[in-house]
Amino acid sequence: MDLAQAEAFLKDGEYRTIRFEQTDLHGMSRSKTVPVTHFREFAEEGLNFFGGLLGLDAQSGVAPGTGYMDERHFQDHLIRPDLATIAPVPWLPGMARVICEPSWYSGEPAAAAPRYLLRRLLTRLADAGYDLRSGFEYELYLVRRADGSPVFPGIQIFWSPRNDFDPAFMAGLLDQLRAAGIDIITSNAEYGPGQMEINYAPAMGVAAADQAYTFKNAVKEIAAGYPLGGGYTASFMTRPYADQSASGGHYHHSLIDRKTGANAFYDENAPDGLSTVARHWLGGQLAHGAALSALVSPTVNCGKRYRLWSFAPMNATWGYEDRTAALRVKGGSGDRAHLENRMPGAAANPYIVAAGVLAAGLDGLARGLEPPASTGDTVAYAMENVPLLPTRLDKALDALEADSVLREYLGDEFITLFLAVKRFECQKARDSLPEFDTPEWTSTVTDWERENLFEQL
Repeated sequence: MDLAQAEAFLKDGEYRTIRFEQTDLHGMSRSKTVPVTHFREFAEEGLNFFGGLLGLDAQSGVAPGTGYMDERHFQDHLIRPDLATIAPVPWLPGMARVICEPSWYSGEPAAAAPRYLLRRLLTRLADAGYDLRSGFEYELYLVRRADGSPVFPGIQIFWSPRNDFDPAFMAGLLDQLRAAGIDIITSNAEYGPGQMEINYAPAMGVAAADQAYTFKNAVKEIAAGYPLGGGYTASFMTRPYADQSASGGHYHHSLIDRKTGANAFYDENAPDGLSTVARHWLGGQLAHGAALSALVSPTVNCGKRYRLWSFAPMNATWGYEDRTAALRVKGGSGDRAHLENRMPGAAANPYIVAAGVLAAGLDGLARGLEPPASTGDTVAYAMENVPLLPTRLDKALDALEADSVLREYLGDEFITLFLAVKRFECQKARDSLPEFDTPEWTSTVTDWERENLFEQL
């Protein structure tokens, strides 16, 4: 879509306003609302936005040492729209949106911006001969805004009365998501009180992360009552309750050969159908498992999901259709064959998840890394002498900082900012919670965590 086509879209849809949106470090939508009469001006010249946005925590606290604050005199960015992402905001009549990326006034890209980071990694993948097809599988909790109680009690996964606990709201939610361009596939109750899973179709390249970003923020807005009157809070916080199921953000993906259009993860001549490309891609993700966990489980709460018999991984392992492993080979044969990285929590930023997986996978391809033995006839929880995934964010950050390969792929600017913000978050928790540095931390969930993460993420 060019600018004239975008203007025609806005005129034909009788839109009065358009959001210029961008993702922050946490996957939260940050935007300015623009009357359509000023759309062309800002689309051509850029719209000013606080340049330190990416250096804020989820409560807009200013983290030191990011390189984006006093180091740059707190200057502004210009955000510019990707016109391919223009779409309605159907729960807000008369409003459209477009996803933007920031750069400095000098024209220098904001290299720590998550969407820019992912697009840069996708270019490296294309140079290696492949495109990315992927999708995110999210679980979330829904509670009543009035009192924080779950929208339904008990654990009744897939039970039809729970799937449509509020028929008008659920039908409206799915309709609004489809109208926003999200191709919904399934919706069902999950394994916790008020926990749901809603799945949608995969996409190519950056569009898959755009979908995930749109989906998460749309669900939160619609649940709050725009315009369905649900009066609910939707949360993608990874582990909001110590005694209930955590919420995952599993990342399903495969590589497509740019020359042939074939699924590069499938080899009909291999005994298990798994190509050499897929094996090396697996090998890269497992080799960088500890560092990758910082990117895909990025809050002080997320690592608490890595626990025994939780259907979440605990170690850097892989297996065929194995829900206990960090990486699961799925999809059977041909075009459907793909990998499911089960490490991400629902709270993770989808752009950063995809970028981290690409960086680790590209290293696996470049160095021909073979994965260790699969889980085979056992489960990952029973395997010995395999690397454990960090259950504490500070330990995962140490692994990321020490991983020179991921730093090269992701860039010093992003790594510096990410580490600074996440260490700032760790220190906030340490200052507020005596149990933060105790062994009990990974088995408890505090009110402080919910106050700081539940509504925001």
